[in-house]
Amino acid sequence: MLASVLLVGWGWSTADYLDAVEEIERLGFHACYIGDDLFAHQADVDVGTFEPWTMLPAMAMRTSSLRLGSLVSPVGRRHPGLFAKITATADLISDGRMIVGMGAGNAPAQQRSLGVPFATPAERVAMLAEELEVLRSYWTEDRTNFTGEWYTVTGGICEPKPARAGGPEILLGVQGARMIELASKYADRVNVLSGQTRRISEVVDAVRTRADAHGRAGDDIIMSRLATVILTDRAADSPDARSAAIEARAAEIGMDPATLRHEVDEWIHSYVGPVDGVADWVRESTDDVGLDELVVSIDTIDTVGYDRTMAGLRSFAAALGGG
Repeated sequence: MLASVLLVGWGWSTADYLDAVEEIERLGFHACYIGDDLFAHQADVDVGTFEPWTMLPAMAMRTSSLRLGSLVSPVGRRHPGLFAKITATADLISDGRMIVGMGAGNAPAQQRSLGVPFATPAERVAMLAEELEVLRSYWTEDRTNFTGEWYTVTGGICEPKPARAGGPEILLGVQGARMIELASKYADRVNVLSGQTRRISEVVDAVRTRADAHGRAGDDIIMSRLATVILTDRAADSPDARSAAIEARAAEIGMDPATLRHEVDEWIHSYVGPVDGVADWVRESTDDVGLDELVVSIDTIDTVGYDRTMAGLRSFAAALGGG
């Protein structure tokens, strides 16, 4: 099982990010992902966020073995020819450790802030399919010529090529049938966008089966899920105890309790409890449902300070025998 980190880092300084990723590598984590947000959610837009494909190469310079990537970069955020050049450069700086995470997008306000319409789900998946074709061509071919419904490229050049043969690993955030099919053709990694264990297993099986049908080795695709971890001093094994722990943590991090409760109880996989229960929960969250990687965020996928985040990651790593 691979343990990785989603480093949210909203409101942090550049020094916080770079110190954090250096320690995350020392703690033994497999990968560190960061989001691709132009700004935080509408209720907190003044909190600072960094452009990931500028930050990721800087993070690579502070590490030597940790894999690094976006979780995820939304379709249409950058022209795929430009994105191919950006990611090839980042991969060279990291000596082949970059993971290009991509998805169909879920932040219409951010896209519209660029004057770019937010297309329908089917249109965004079709656009993503074209982006993936263009990226692969730029990373591997001398010249890229592509004509699609969404993008046209004539005489595209990407030199030097990425450090990793064939280009950086591609991670796709996957839930529905259209994204399952795209992942089966293009993905080296899949992050399953569901908190439901049964749905996780269904997606994993479908991606692997369809990849085999396309002549790829489905078992070689790294399957992951995202989870939040709220560490408590005592067991939270009853509904009342869990609710109280969530409410207490929300107060500590300055978050609306209802928002945190919705996140950890309704739409994302989560652990709420003492550190001595972490190892069993990790196994149940990955091995027992056919996953290879667990990507954790301490407390919430939202604004959390540097000190609390790193303290939680130290405890989490120690519980798994690292750190």
